[in-house]
Amino acid sequence: CVLARMEYYKCAGHPEHEFLLFYFRHWIDSCSAQAVVSADRAMQGQNRSLRQSSELVSPSSSDTNAYDSISIYGSPHDAAPELQVRYTQYSRLCTFDFPLSSAPSALQVSTVLSLVHLQAPAYHLYENQCYWFSSAVWGSLKVLFPD
Repeated sequence: CVLARMEYYKCAGHPEHEFLLFYFRHWIDSCSAQAVVSADRAMQGQNRSLRQSSELVSPSSSDTNAYDSISIYGSPHDAAPELQVRYTQYSRLCTFDFPLSSAPSALQVSTVLSLVHLQAPAYHLYENQCYWFSSAVWGSLKVLFPD
């Protein structure tokens, strides 16, 4: 199972949450298929539906645990309605296609996600929020697995 593409998204409205989508290529009975996986960061205890997230966070809340989540949606067709429910309106900011020769495996992507979480396990409004998390994962994967 290898990462074929990653996409960087921003939600419209308030808050302008950012998240990543990963498109993993795998084979079933000698046929190629794709699975969509999302990755994002929120505060521990924050409602996972970002539709109504307007919770205020104090900049001094550095002891608030980050909630880094991974969700598996299945095929791109199956993912679309579930992503719409979870993130409401959003737009794609960037896309990165990995050539097969340098595409990271699912295990390598999960290792990067884990290391980014370990780098900053606490949520901090000005330093280690969803923007930082998405940017750190995006940048790490591009540097470690260039095209």
